[in-house]
Amino acid sequence: MAIFKGKVPVNYLVNLLTTFLSQACSAGIIIVLTPVLQRSFSVDEFTNYGVLLNIVLFASAFDFGLNIGLLRRIIHNENAASVLVSSTFFFYLLLFALAVPVFLLLYYFDVLRTGEHFFYNAVLTALLATQTIVAALFDVVLQTKNKIFLGKLIRMGKLIAEFSILLYCSKYDSATLLLLVSALINFIYIITLFIHSRKQVNYEISIRMFRWQSTFDHMRYSFWYFLNAISVALVFYSQIIMLNQLVTKAQVAKYVLVTRFFDAIRLGSTNFTTVLFPSLAISEAKGEWGALKDTYFTVLSRVAVLAVIGLAFLLTAGKMIFQYWSGQNSGDILTLYVFLSIFTMLIVVDNVSAVFLNALRLNRGQTIISIGQGILALLIGSVLLRKMGIAGMAVGSITALAVTNLIYNPVHLVSVMKKKIRGLAIRQDDKI
Repeated sequence: MAIFKGKVPVNYLVNLLTTFLSQACSAGIIIVLTPVLQRSFSVDEFTNYGVLLNIVLFASAFDFGLNIGLLRRIIHNENAASVLVSSTFFFYLLLFALAVPVFLLLYYFDVLRTGEHFFYNAVLTALLATQTIVAALFDVVLQTKNKIFLGKLIRMGKLIAEFSILLYCSKYDSATLLLLVSALINFIYIITLFIHSRKQVNYEISIRMFRWQSTFDHMRYSFWYFLNAISVALVFYSQIIMLNQLVTKAQVAKYVLVTRFFDAIRLGSTNFTTVLFPSLAISEAKGEWGALKDTYFTVLSRVAVLAVIGLAFLLTAGKMIFQYWSGQNSGDILTLYVFLSIFTMLIVVDNVSAVFLNALRLNRGQTIISIGQGILALLIGSVLLRKMGIAGMAVGSITALAVTNLIYNPVHLVSVMKKKIRGLAIRQDDKI
């Protein structure tokens, strides 16, 4: 595996470039649309929209890890694609049917405060979460052929269309309307992904191919990926949901504003390693552990240097850009900005180890610790919330990451890779 040695494969560069362009579209939507909504919407409606988006993202983690597990399984056994994809697809439709009444109860009894129109919000939340999961399913099929770039190009078209319509609808001061627009665009997006995925992988979706046994087997295979997705949801999307229950709408709106700014930076900064996932899985299947170890250290060192440079930029020029963009310069927002800058760059560094662990299916320990990290961040954040205000949530996230995965992930990964390399050397000696 020579992605970061000598000549860089064209396919990697294309995948990386289109991933960056796709994230640039996402960032463009955030950068342009967020201040527009902040001015056009009331504080309550702006907060409701931010909370509902985070609920959708949190709920999207409940795909039981089937999508990421599917990526590895189709790479290893493409002949099983039809049964696996069909079983997974129809299982997701069942999840949608179950999710609607769950959200209705949560919103109706104000367990999650999302404003008026609880019925429409419940249906749309369940629909958007399911659409996100199903879109990822067909995108994963494309990734099994290392055609990440194709999925990203389709996503870019979807984002541009969605942005245009959302911008027009922003004048109506309705979070529910924006969710409806996104849901309608998503239908076209999913159909497009499905058509192109079938051109790359020979599979079909049919209720005749649905197998409960295959679904349960795949759930067992993907269990640790599911727990990992839950941990990610806890780390990135639970704070706003919790804050919405504990503080005023105005404070939540501030937190939403800053986190939306950093979401674009975090997603864009992790592209270098995220696009490596299929290649890492393929190298692992070939037993290329020595090359994987060399690649890991090369990627980690380069990303660490970029993270230091990125943090320096965020704390200087980046802060001025944020103030201009948001129109906010109050002390609590700027304090939150500083701590989230640090947290974002730490996440960028940790993401290298996380991607390798997931791609090599060495993520059991990491997943358990990640769940602990998410819970610890919420506990520390809720305590510091009383002393530091909303910035306390960011400090809680930094502290939890620093004492858990930031240490465990690289130590565990390197240890396992060394054992694998020694095992290969012993087997080769035995053959001689």
